Amino acid sequence: MIAYFLERPYLIAILIALVILTLFVCVKAGQASARRGRANEAIIKKLKEENELRNEFSILTESKIKNADSARLFKGVALNLQKKISDASDMDAEFNALNEERKMIYALSFVVEDGSEKLSEFFRINGKPVTVYALSAVKKLFDGRVCEIFESEYNSFDPDNEEASVIPEEIAKLDGEYSSLINADEICTAGGKFISENGEKFM
Repeated sequence: MIAYFLERPYLIAILIALVILTLFVCVKAGQASARRGRANEAIIKKLKEENELRNEFSILTESKIKNADSARLFKGVALNLQKKISDASDMDAEFNALNEERKMIYALSFVVEDGSEKLSEFFRINGKPVTVYALSAVKKLFDGRVCEIFESEYNSFDPDNEEASVIPEEIAKLDGEYSSLINADEICTAGGKFISENGEKFM
């Protein structure tokens, strides 16, 4: 058998190539499996953390609001508002029944979820009234250039604004500037402080 292959060296080359290809495929499959495993673990961890936050802040008291970490308070309240609305048979009616403060926190939570990497993604994914209350929340909690950028992108993506348009280069520039000025953690902290300062509106 050895003599057979020695007489046909091209077969040896083919076999070596097949072995290398098999090893390459196995390594890639292993890497993909590991990535999927890590991704699944991250999703499970995120869902567990969200469930804990939802339970922790499902019932708000003055003491709980006063003593909670601001960012954690915001996330817990926002998750409960999201669940309340998503579970409703009429989501629009459920949202409209909220007071102004809760509407702003609900909307702001989607700024964090959808716009943490690019603000424009928030506006591409969401529409009114979420974007309207998100703008109100940002203006309430922040000032200066952050508000200017947020309102500029709001106007650009507003389907009712005939004078505005989405220019990719300008949006990309605004996205980059916005990300350099503020991040998701800062928004969560500011949102939590707003809840704490208006505790009676959330109990």
